[in-house]
Amino acid sequence: MDETLREVIVAKKSEEAHNMASFELVDPTGAELPTFSAGAHVDVTLPGGLVRQYSLCNSATERHRYVIGVWNDANSRGGSKALHTQVNVGDKLQVGLPRNRFRVPRQTKRAILMARGIGVTPILSIADHLKRQDIPFDLHYVYAMMSPGSFSEMIATSNFAENTKFYFEASELNQLLNPVTLLQDQPEETQLFICGVDWWQDPIIHLAEQKGWAKERIHVERFTAKVPPAVLDKVFEVKIASTGAVYKVPGDKTVTAFLEEQGIKIPTSCEQGMCGTCKIQVIEGEADHRDKRLSDQEKAEGFFLACVSRAKSDLLVLNL
Repeated sequence: MDETLREVIVAKKSEEAHNMASFELVDPTGAELPTFSAGAHVDVTLPGGLVRQYSLCNSATERHRYVIGVWNDANSRGGSKALHTQVNVGDKLQVGLPRNRFRVPRQTKRAILMARGIGVTPILSIADHLKRQDIPFDLHYVYAMMSPGSFSEMIATSNFAENTKFYFEASELNQLLNPVTLLQDQPEETQLFICGVDWWQDPIIHLAEQKGWAKERIHVERFTAKVPPAVLDKVFEVKIASTGAVYKVPGDKTVTAFLEEQGIKIPTSCEQGMCGTCKIQVIEGEADHRDKRLSDQEKAEGFFLACVSRAKSDLLVLNL
């Protein structure tokens, strides 16, 4: 087994709301699990070999367990559906070492946390961290329309319950989230942490930028629906630098999927251009970047994410 993978057992499976469940994962022998920082996620290997990423929503001070929250997405590519329907208490899974792209900066002095639906999962560990550090913050949590009450018990028994305000997406009996009010007149050192589906969080991020929030103060984690296949997209060639072999990538296949068919396996995880697992350097040619992960510097250095990005030029020479 890969040394970076670790076997865990499902100690508890809880229904958090309609189509939302949490899973408590522990070492089968009772040993401590690798440490993680608030906002981190792990790769989980599911039945059938699928690998998907899930945020850790428990306190980063805990070493005896990992807790993940999973939304049973109707458009699932198999990951969330497998966890909801096939994985039960006592089953064994494999997890990778925790990674963090949603880290709390050390200089954080105060914060606003916003989340919708399953997007609250990384926010929960961040809220716990801020509370333990006595850093002032408020958590504004919007229930997804079809999943009211999600993670409410987990929040109610947490150390940050008093910092949390709940919202419904539509209700005459409930005050709706008003980002304009929440984002205005905030001290310059305030950090914004936000997580949810793109159509919900992108307007809030844009609003924050309009109100003068520097990009360095806006921290975003994304959960994105399945990327549609690139049907009738540009056909281009890729050349493997180490062998000189050239392959023509059709318009309805991603680089990773097509090369795997040719026996060239590029590691993938999210398959949505978010995690960076499939990052490859382009030695020659111009990439058509379609990811939501790479920095401008990484793109300038020639990297692209092969699970979603394609080519503007007719040929890409890959450092493989």
